[in-house]
Amino acid sequence: MKKLFFILLLFSCFKQTSIAQPGDRKVLKQQLSTAKDDTTKINLLWNIAFTYAFVHQDTAIIYANKGLELAKKTGYKVGEANCLNTLGMSLTGLGNYPAALQYSFDFLSISETLRDTSLIVRAYELLAICYREQEDYTEALKYSHKAEALSRNAHVTLLGFNMRPFTLGTLSSIYERINRLDSALYYGQESYKLEKGWSGLYLKLGTIYFKLGQKDTALYYYRKGIPLAEKSLIYIDLVDIYNKMSEVFESAGNKDSSVYYAKKSIVQQGVLTYPEGRLRAATQLANLYESQGLKDSAIKYLKLSADLRGKMFDREKTREAQALAFNDKLHQQELSIQKGKEQNRIKMYGLLGIAIVFLVIAFILWRNNKVKQRANIKIEKAYTALKSTQSQLIQSEKMASLGELTAGIAHEIQNPLNFVNNFSEVNKELVDELKSELSTGNMQLANEIADDIKDNSEKINHHGKRADAIVKGMLQHSRTNSGQKEPTDINALADEYLRLAYHGLRAKDKNFNAEIKTDFDPAIGRIGIVPQDIGRVLLNLYNNAFYAVTEKKKLQSDNYEPTVVVSTQTVKPPLGGLGVLISVKDNGNGIPQKVLDKIFQPFFTTKPTGQGTGLGLSLAYDIIKAHGGEIKVETREGEGSEFIIQLPVV
Repeated sequence: MKKLFFILLLFSCFKQTSIAQPGDRKVLKQQLSTAKDDTTKINLLWNIAFTYAFVHQDTAIIYANKGLELAKKTGYKVGEANCLNTLGMSLTGLGNYPAALQYSFDFLSISETLRDTSLIVRAYELLAICYREQEDYTEALKYSHKAEALSRNAHVTLLGFNMRPFTLGTLSSIYERINRLDSALYYGQESYKLEKGWSGLYLKLGTIYFKLGQKDTALYYYRKGIPLAEKSLIYIDLVDIYNKMSEVFESAGNKDSSVYYAKKSIVQQGVLTYPEGRLRAATQLANLYESQGLKDSAIKYLKLSADLRGKMFDREKTREAQALAFNDKLHQQELSIQKGKEQNRIKMYGLLGIAIVFLVIAFILWRNNKVKQRANIKIEKAYTALKSTQSQLIQSEKMASLGELTAGIAHEIQNPLNFVNNFSEVNKELVDELKSELSTGNMQLANEIADDIKDNSEKINHHGKRADAIVKGMLQHSRTNSGQKEPTDINALADEYLRLAYHGLRAKDKNFNAEIKTDFDPAIGRIGIVPQDIGRVLLNLYNNAFYAVTEKKKLQSDNYEPTVVVSTQTVKPPLGGLGVLISVKDNGNGIPQKVLDKIFQPFFTTKPTGQGTGLGLSLAYDIIKAHGGEIKVETREGEGSEFIIQLPVV
């Protein structure tokens, strides 16, 4: 859900009013169960709905609707207006803007009938916010200026709270959205003069100054807003303030401070209920770590960003479905009311009723045509969403491969790092001994200790260079794919990814074990390939082979030795020239003949749900074809499988 600036303002200011807080809901519900007159019941239903409007909009709608029905039945117009106001706020929060606008205009109509200036200002404000969230800034400014003008010419209050600073703050937020920063700053400062207790206003002023390029002033307002947000328990303001401060420091080139505030944002209490803010922090950290060359940290936050985008995508689809259901229910209610009116008119006017029936039939035909049009639009949107999801799944497959490589790299560099750490500890002790001997004047022993320190330093340097060589080698294979072929030692590439795949699986499952056999043809030399792409193909085949033998081991624990064999050789293709064969063979359960023709199809997998995307072999097939090669499989059920890649030598 989009974070609504007006909701934060209302929440922060109403905490000081007579509206009950969430902790008082139990008391309000008890009072509701014992209330005797309808007016009291309506006010209690509105109060309960209002406490839910900022956290559980669906629940707020239930209570507000109950209050609205009772208010209409009893003719209590003020109660009806308050319930309509809460319904408009809640539906705006849910993103159901058509229904929100309907309730907002109903609220305005009753407010104007009552000639209640405070209610009219609230109605204008609600309409301004609803249009703003739809990005209809023309309408948003129209109603926001109306609210500001009324609050300027009269002392408008809500439950004793002066509405003037609020109307100014809303105007400021709209002008900031459309980058009319001078106007945004003017109205924000006017609001600030009247009320300095809103953390959301400091956030907005800081953002305006940041856009104006005044970074120090922006940081001043952000810092002023932090204690107010903490005091009022408005955690999403804290999340946004920390994110904005991270952006300011990044733009100033201070990456350490930028990382610090982004991390404060992502661990802030309440951030789990605010995925938009958490996503901004995760994306910021991923970009910062990538710019610093910290690949592991960048990957960690890239994965978190991908997960959050997926969850937000699912949540947005759910809310769209809920909004559609709500609108349909509302429409059915309207049809039911209209049907009752038509029946009464038929009884009263006779022939006039028959004419109305024909009009209703015409309306239904028109509506059906509109429904069909909307259905076509939804089908097009669903197709677009499907294409987007497919792209996300392909990216997930690539990220999974990268994660497996990372585990293997970690294992490879652990040994030299252990040496570095151990010799460093020994040197610390030797330095202490050296100081002791020097203080006693024992130069001979001091020189011997110094020689030991020198030897250890050389060992540290040696193993450090070893770790550096491992990392540089892997970076060479994991750098951004340019799509350009380059001369590559295919034997070294196959062996390197085999070790990384094995160690990666061992890192995830300590019980995993398999015998590895290799038979590389030394005469192959270097061939022209895109090493990152071929590495991804080999990694997928290795992982599939290890998975196959592991599954068979679970079923045949006795007298079965899991084995994976990798070999290369030079061949002469049928049409002449030279080629290279790469074979990955396992002694697992093999592939059933009935699905053998489908294994290279996208999204087809024989693994259990959740353990495979069905894209690995499809991507491998496309990569090998792009290299002008072939990939095929030979298998026998119960005995194992062999994947064979043939690449041309160019």
